[in-house]
Amino acid sequence: MQPTVYADGINNITMLEGIVRFDLINITQTDKDSRTAKTVGSVAMSVPALLRTYTELSNVLNKLIEQGVVKKTETQPPAGAPAQPVAQTPIASAAGSETAVIEPLRLS
Repeated sequence: MQPTVYADGINNITMLEGIVRFDLINITQTDKDSRTAKTVGSVAMSVPALLRTYTELSNVLNKLIEQGVVKKTETQPPAGAPAQPVAQTPIASAAGSETAVIEPLRLS
């Protein structure tokens, strides 16, 4: 079984000789106004693989939008840039309780 790598995002996207490479990063907040990004892994893939990945992630994002887990921003993106989705707060703690129940997300 392959290990699972948690990532908050990606960084350092490059393409050389038809291979797209990017780093997986974790972001930590060191104080109120400062954050640091630590590389936790790297990915290298062909352009066709990147396009397949983009299609799959777009499908997942569309399902998350349909389910109300994320919503598109209402602000105008820069000319030519697509609207970026923003995460809503999907979990509310029960009245008087500090514990929240997280239901599994069904994408199919």
